[in-house]
Amino acid sequence: MLNIISKSHNRLATSGPKKVVDNLVKGLDLIAYPYVINRRLDACQRLWVHDDVEALWQINSLPAGIKVVIGPNLFVKPSQIPKGLDLSRAVYLQPSVWALDFWKTFGFSQCPLEAWPTGIDTDEFAPTESQKDYVLVYFKQRFKSELISVLAELKKRGLKYKLLVYPEYTEKEYKEFLAAAKFAIWIGRQESQGIALEEALSWGVPIIIWDVMRLGHWEASKKEMSIFTVEENNFARTTSAEYFDETCGIKIKNLNGLQVALDNMESNWRIFKPREFILKNLGLEKQARDFIEIFQYHFGLAYKDGLKEKLLKVGKWKNDSLFKRIKFWVKDGAKTVIKICRRLIT
Repeated sequence: MLNIISKSHNRLATSGPKKVVDNLVKGLDLIAYPYVINRRLDACQRLWVHDDVEALWQINSLPAGIKVVIGPNLFVKPSQIPKGLDLSRAVYLQPSVWALDFWKTFGFSQCPLEAWPTGIDTDEFAPTESQKDYVLVYFKQRFKSELISVLAELKKRGLKYKLLVYPEYTEKEYKEFLAAAKFAIWIGRQESQGIALEEALSWGVPIIIWDVMRLGHWEASKKEMSIFTVEENNFARTTSAEYFDETCGIKIKNLNGLQVALDNMESNWRIFKPREFILKNLGLEKQARDFIEIFQYHFGLAYKDGLKEKLLKVGKWKNDSLFKRIKFWVKDGAKTVIKICRRLIT
């Protein structure tokens, strides 16, 4: 049995962290692995602190038999970890190998790191029989000059396209765009996993990815940009698409590669097999099993033993209170209103 401690699970708005926990829960349901959500920290042997920093301060006071996995949605980089917070008894998850390398490079050594991406809901994001009419251009926090260059090339070729700009769209709109897309061109920032991109692949949409050159190859708010130092922004072992191969589409590193990539994609977009890649590597069931096996690999807690485990203690963690839930719902409602207002203004 797994105890999941997650603030994101109680949120209404769709987000990357919410997808991480919700998709794991879907996978656990599919493999019939028992779990509870936001119960007291010592409720069962396997504890996952997904995104709640407050819970981290309590893990060292737990009985030795409680084994702890934490992350990935806790801190962006090692220097954000509060002084005095001891993580030595945990295993810290990162969504990809490059993110794990980044943490090692910039000084994290408190506990083992493990690369684990959440699964993708391949039933929800599945191909439809819709007419394929256009190229989907996805733009997320990159330089406007790059977008202008891509759109100019598409216009020159007479290719019909639809533009989707993060975060000014809903998930319903995203699915509608995917349904009619022949292929996509992805101009996005670095991603530790890239769930939205993987959902496009699951839909069967091959992608030309204009990949980042370094971590700092993006244009976001001053607050976001100020998180990283010059050295961190120059970290080059990063990507917009960690989980991707030649069956999914084409990666380019600069504008010079776009024409050849478009020639290839225009001729062969029906030949690529992106959905097969997701089904093989990021299915909900596979990733749920991989998650539970982290406890076996690092702590010796056998997968099969967890299938029959019962609650050790009864009670709730703070996230499960009605006050906390209402607080999250109000925040999400406010964000939705702000997004709608922005769209009406523009």
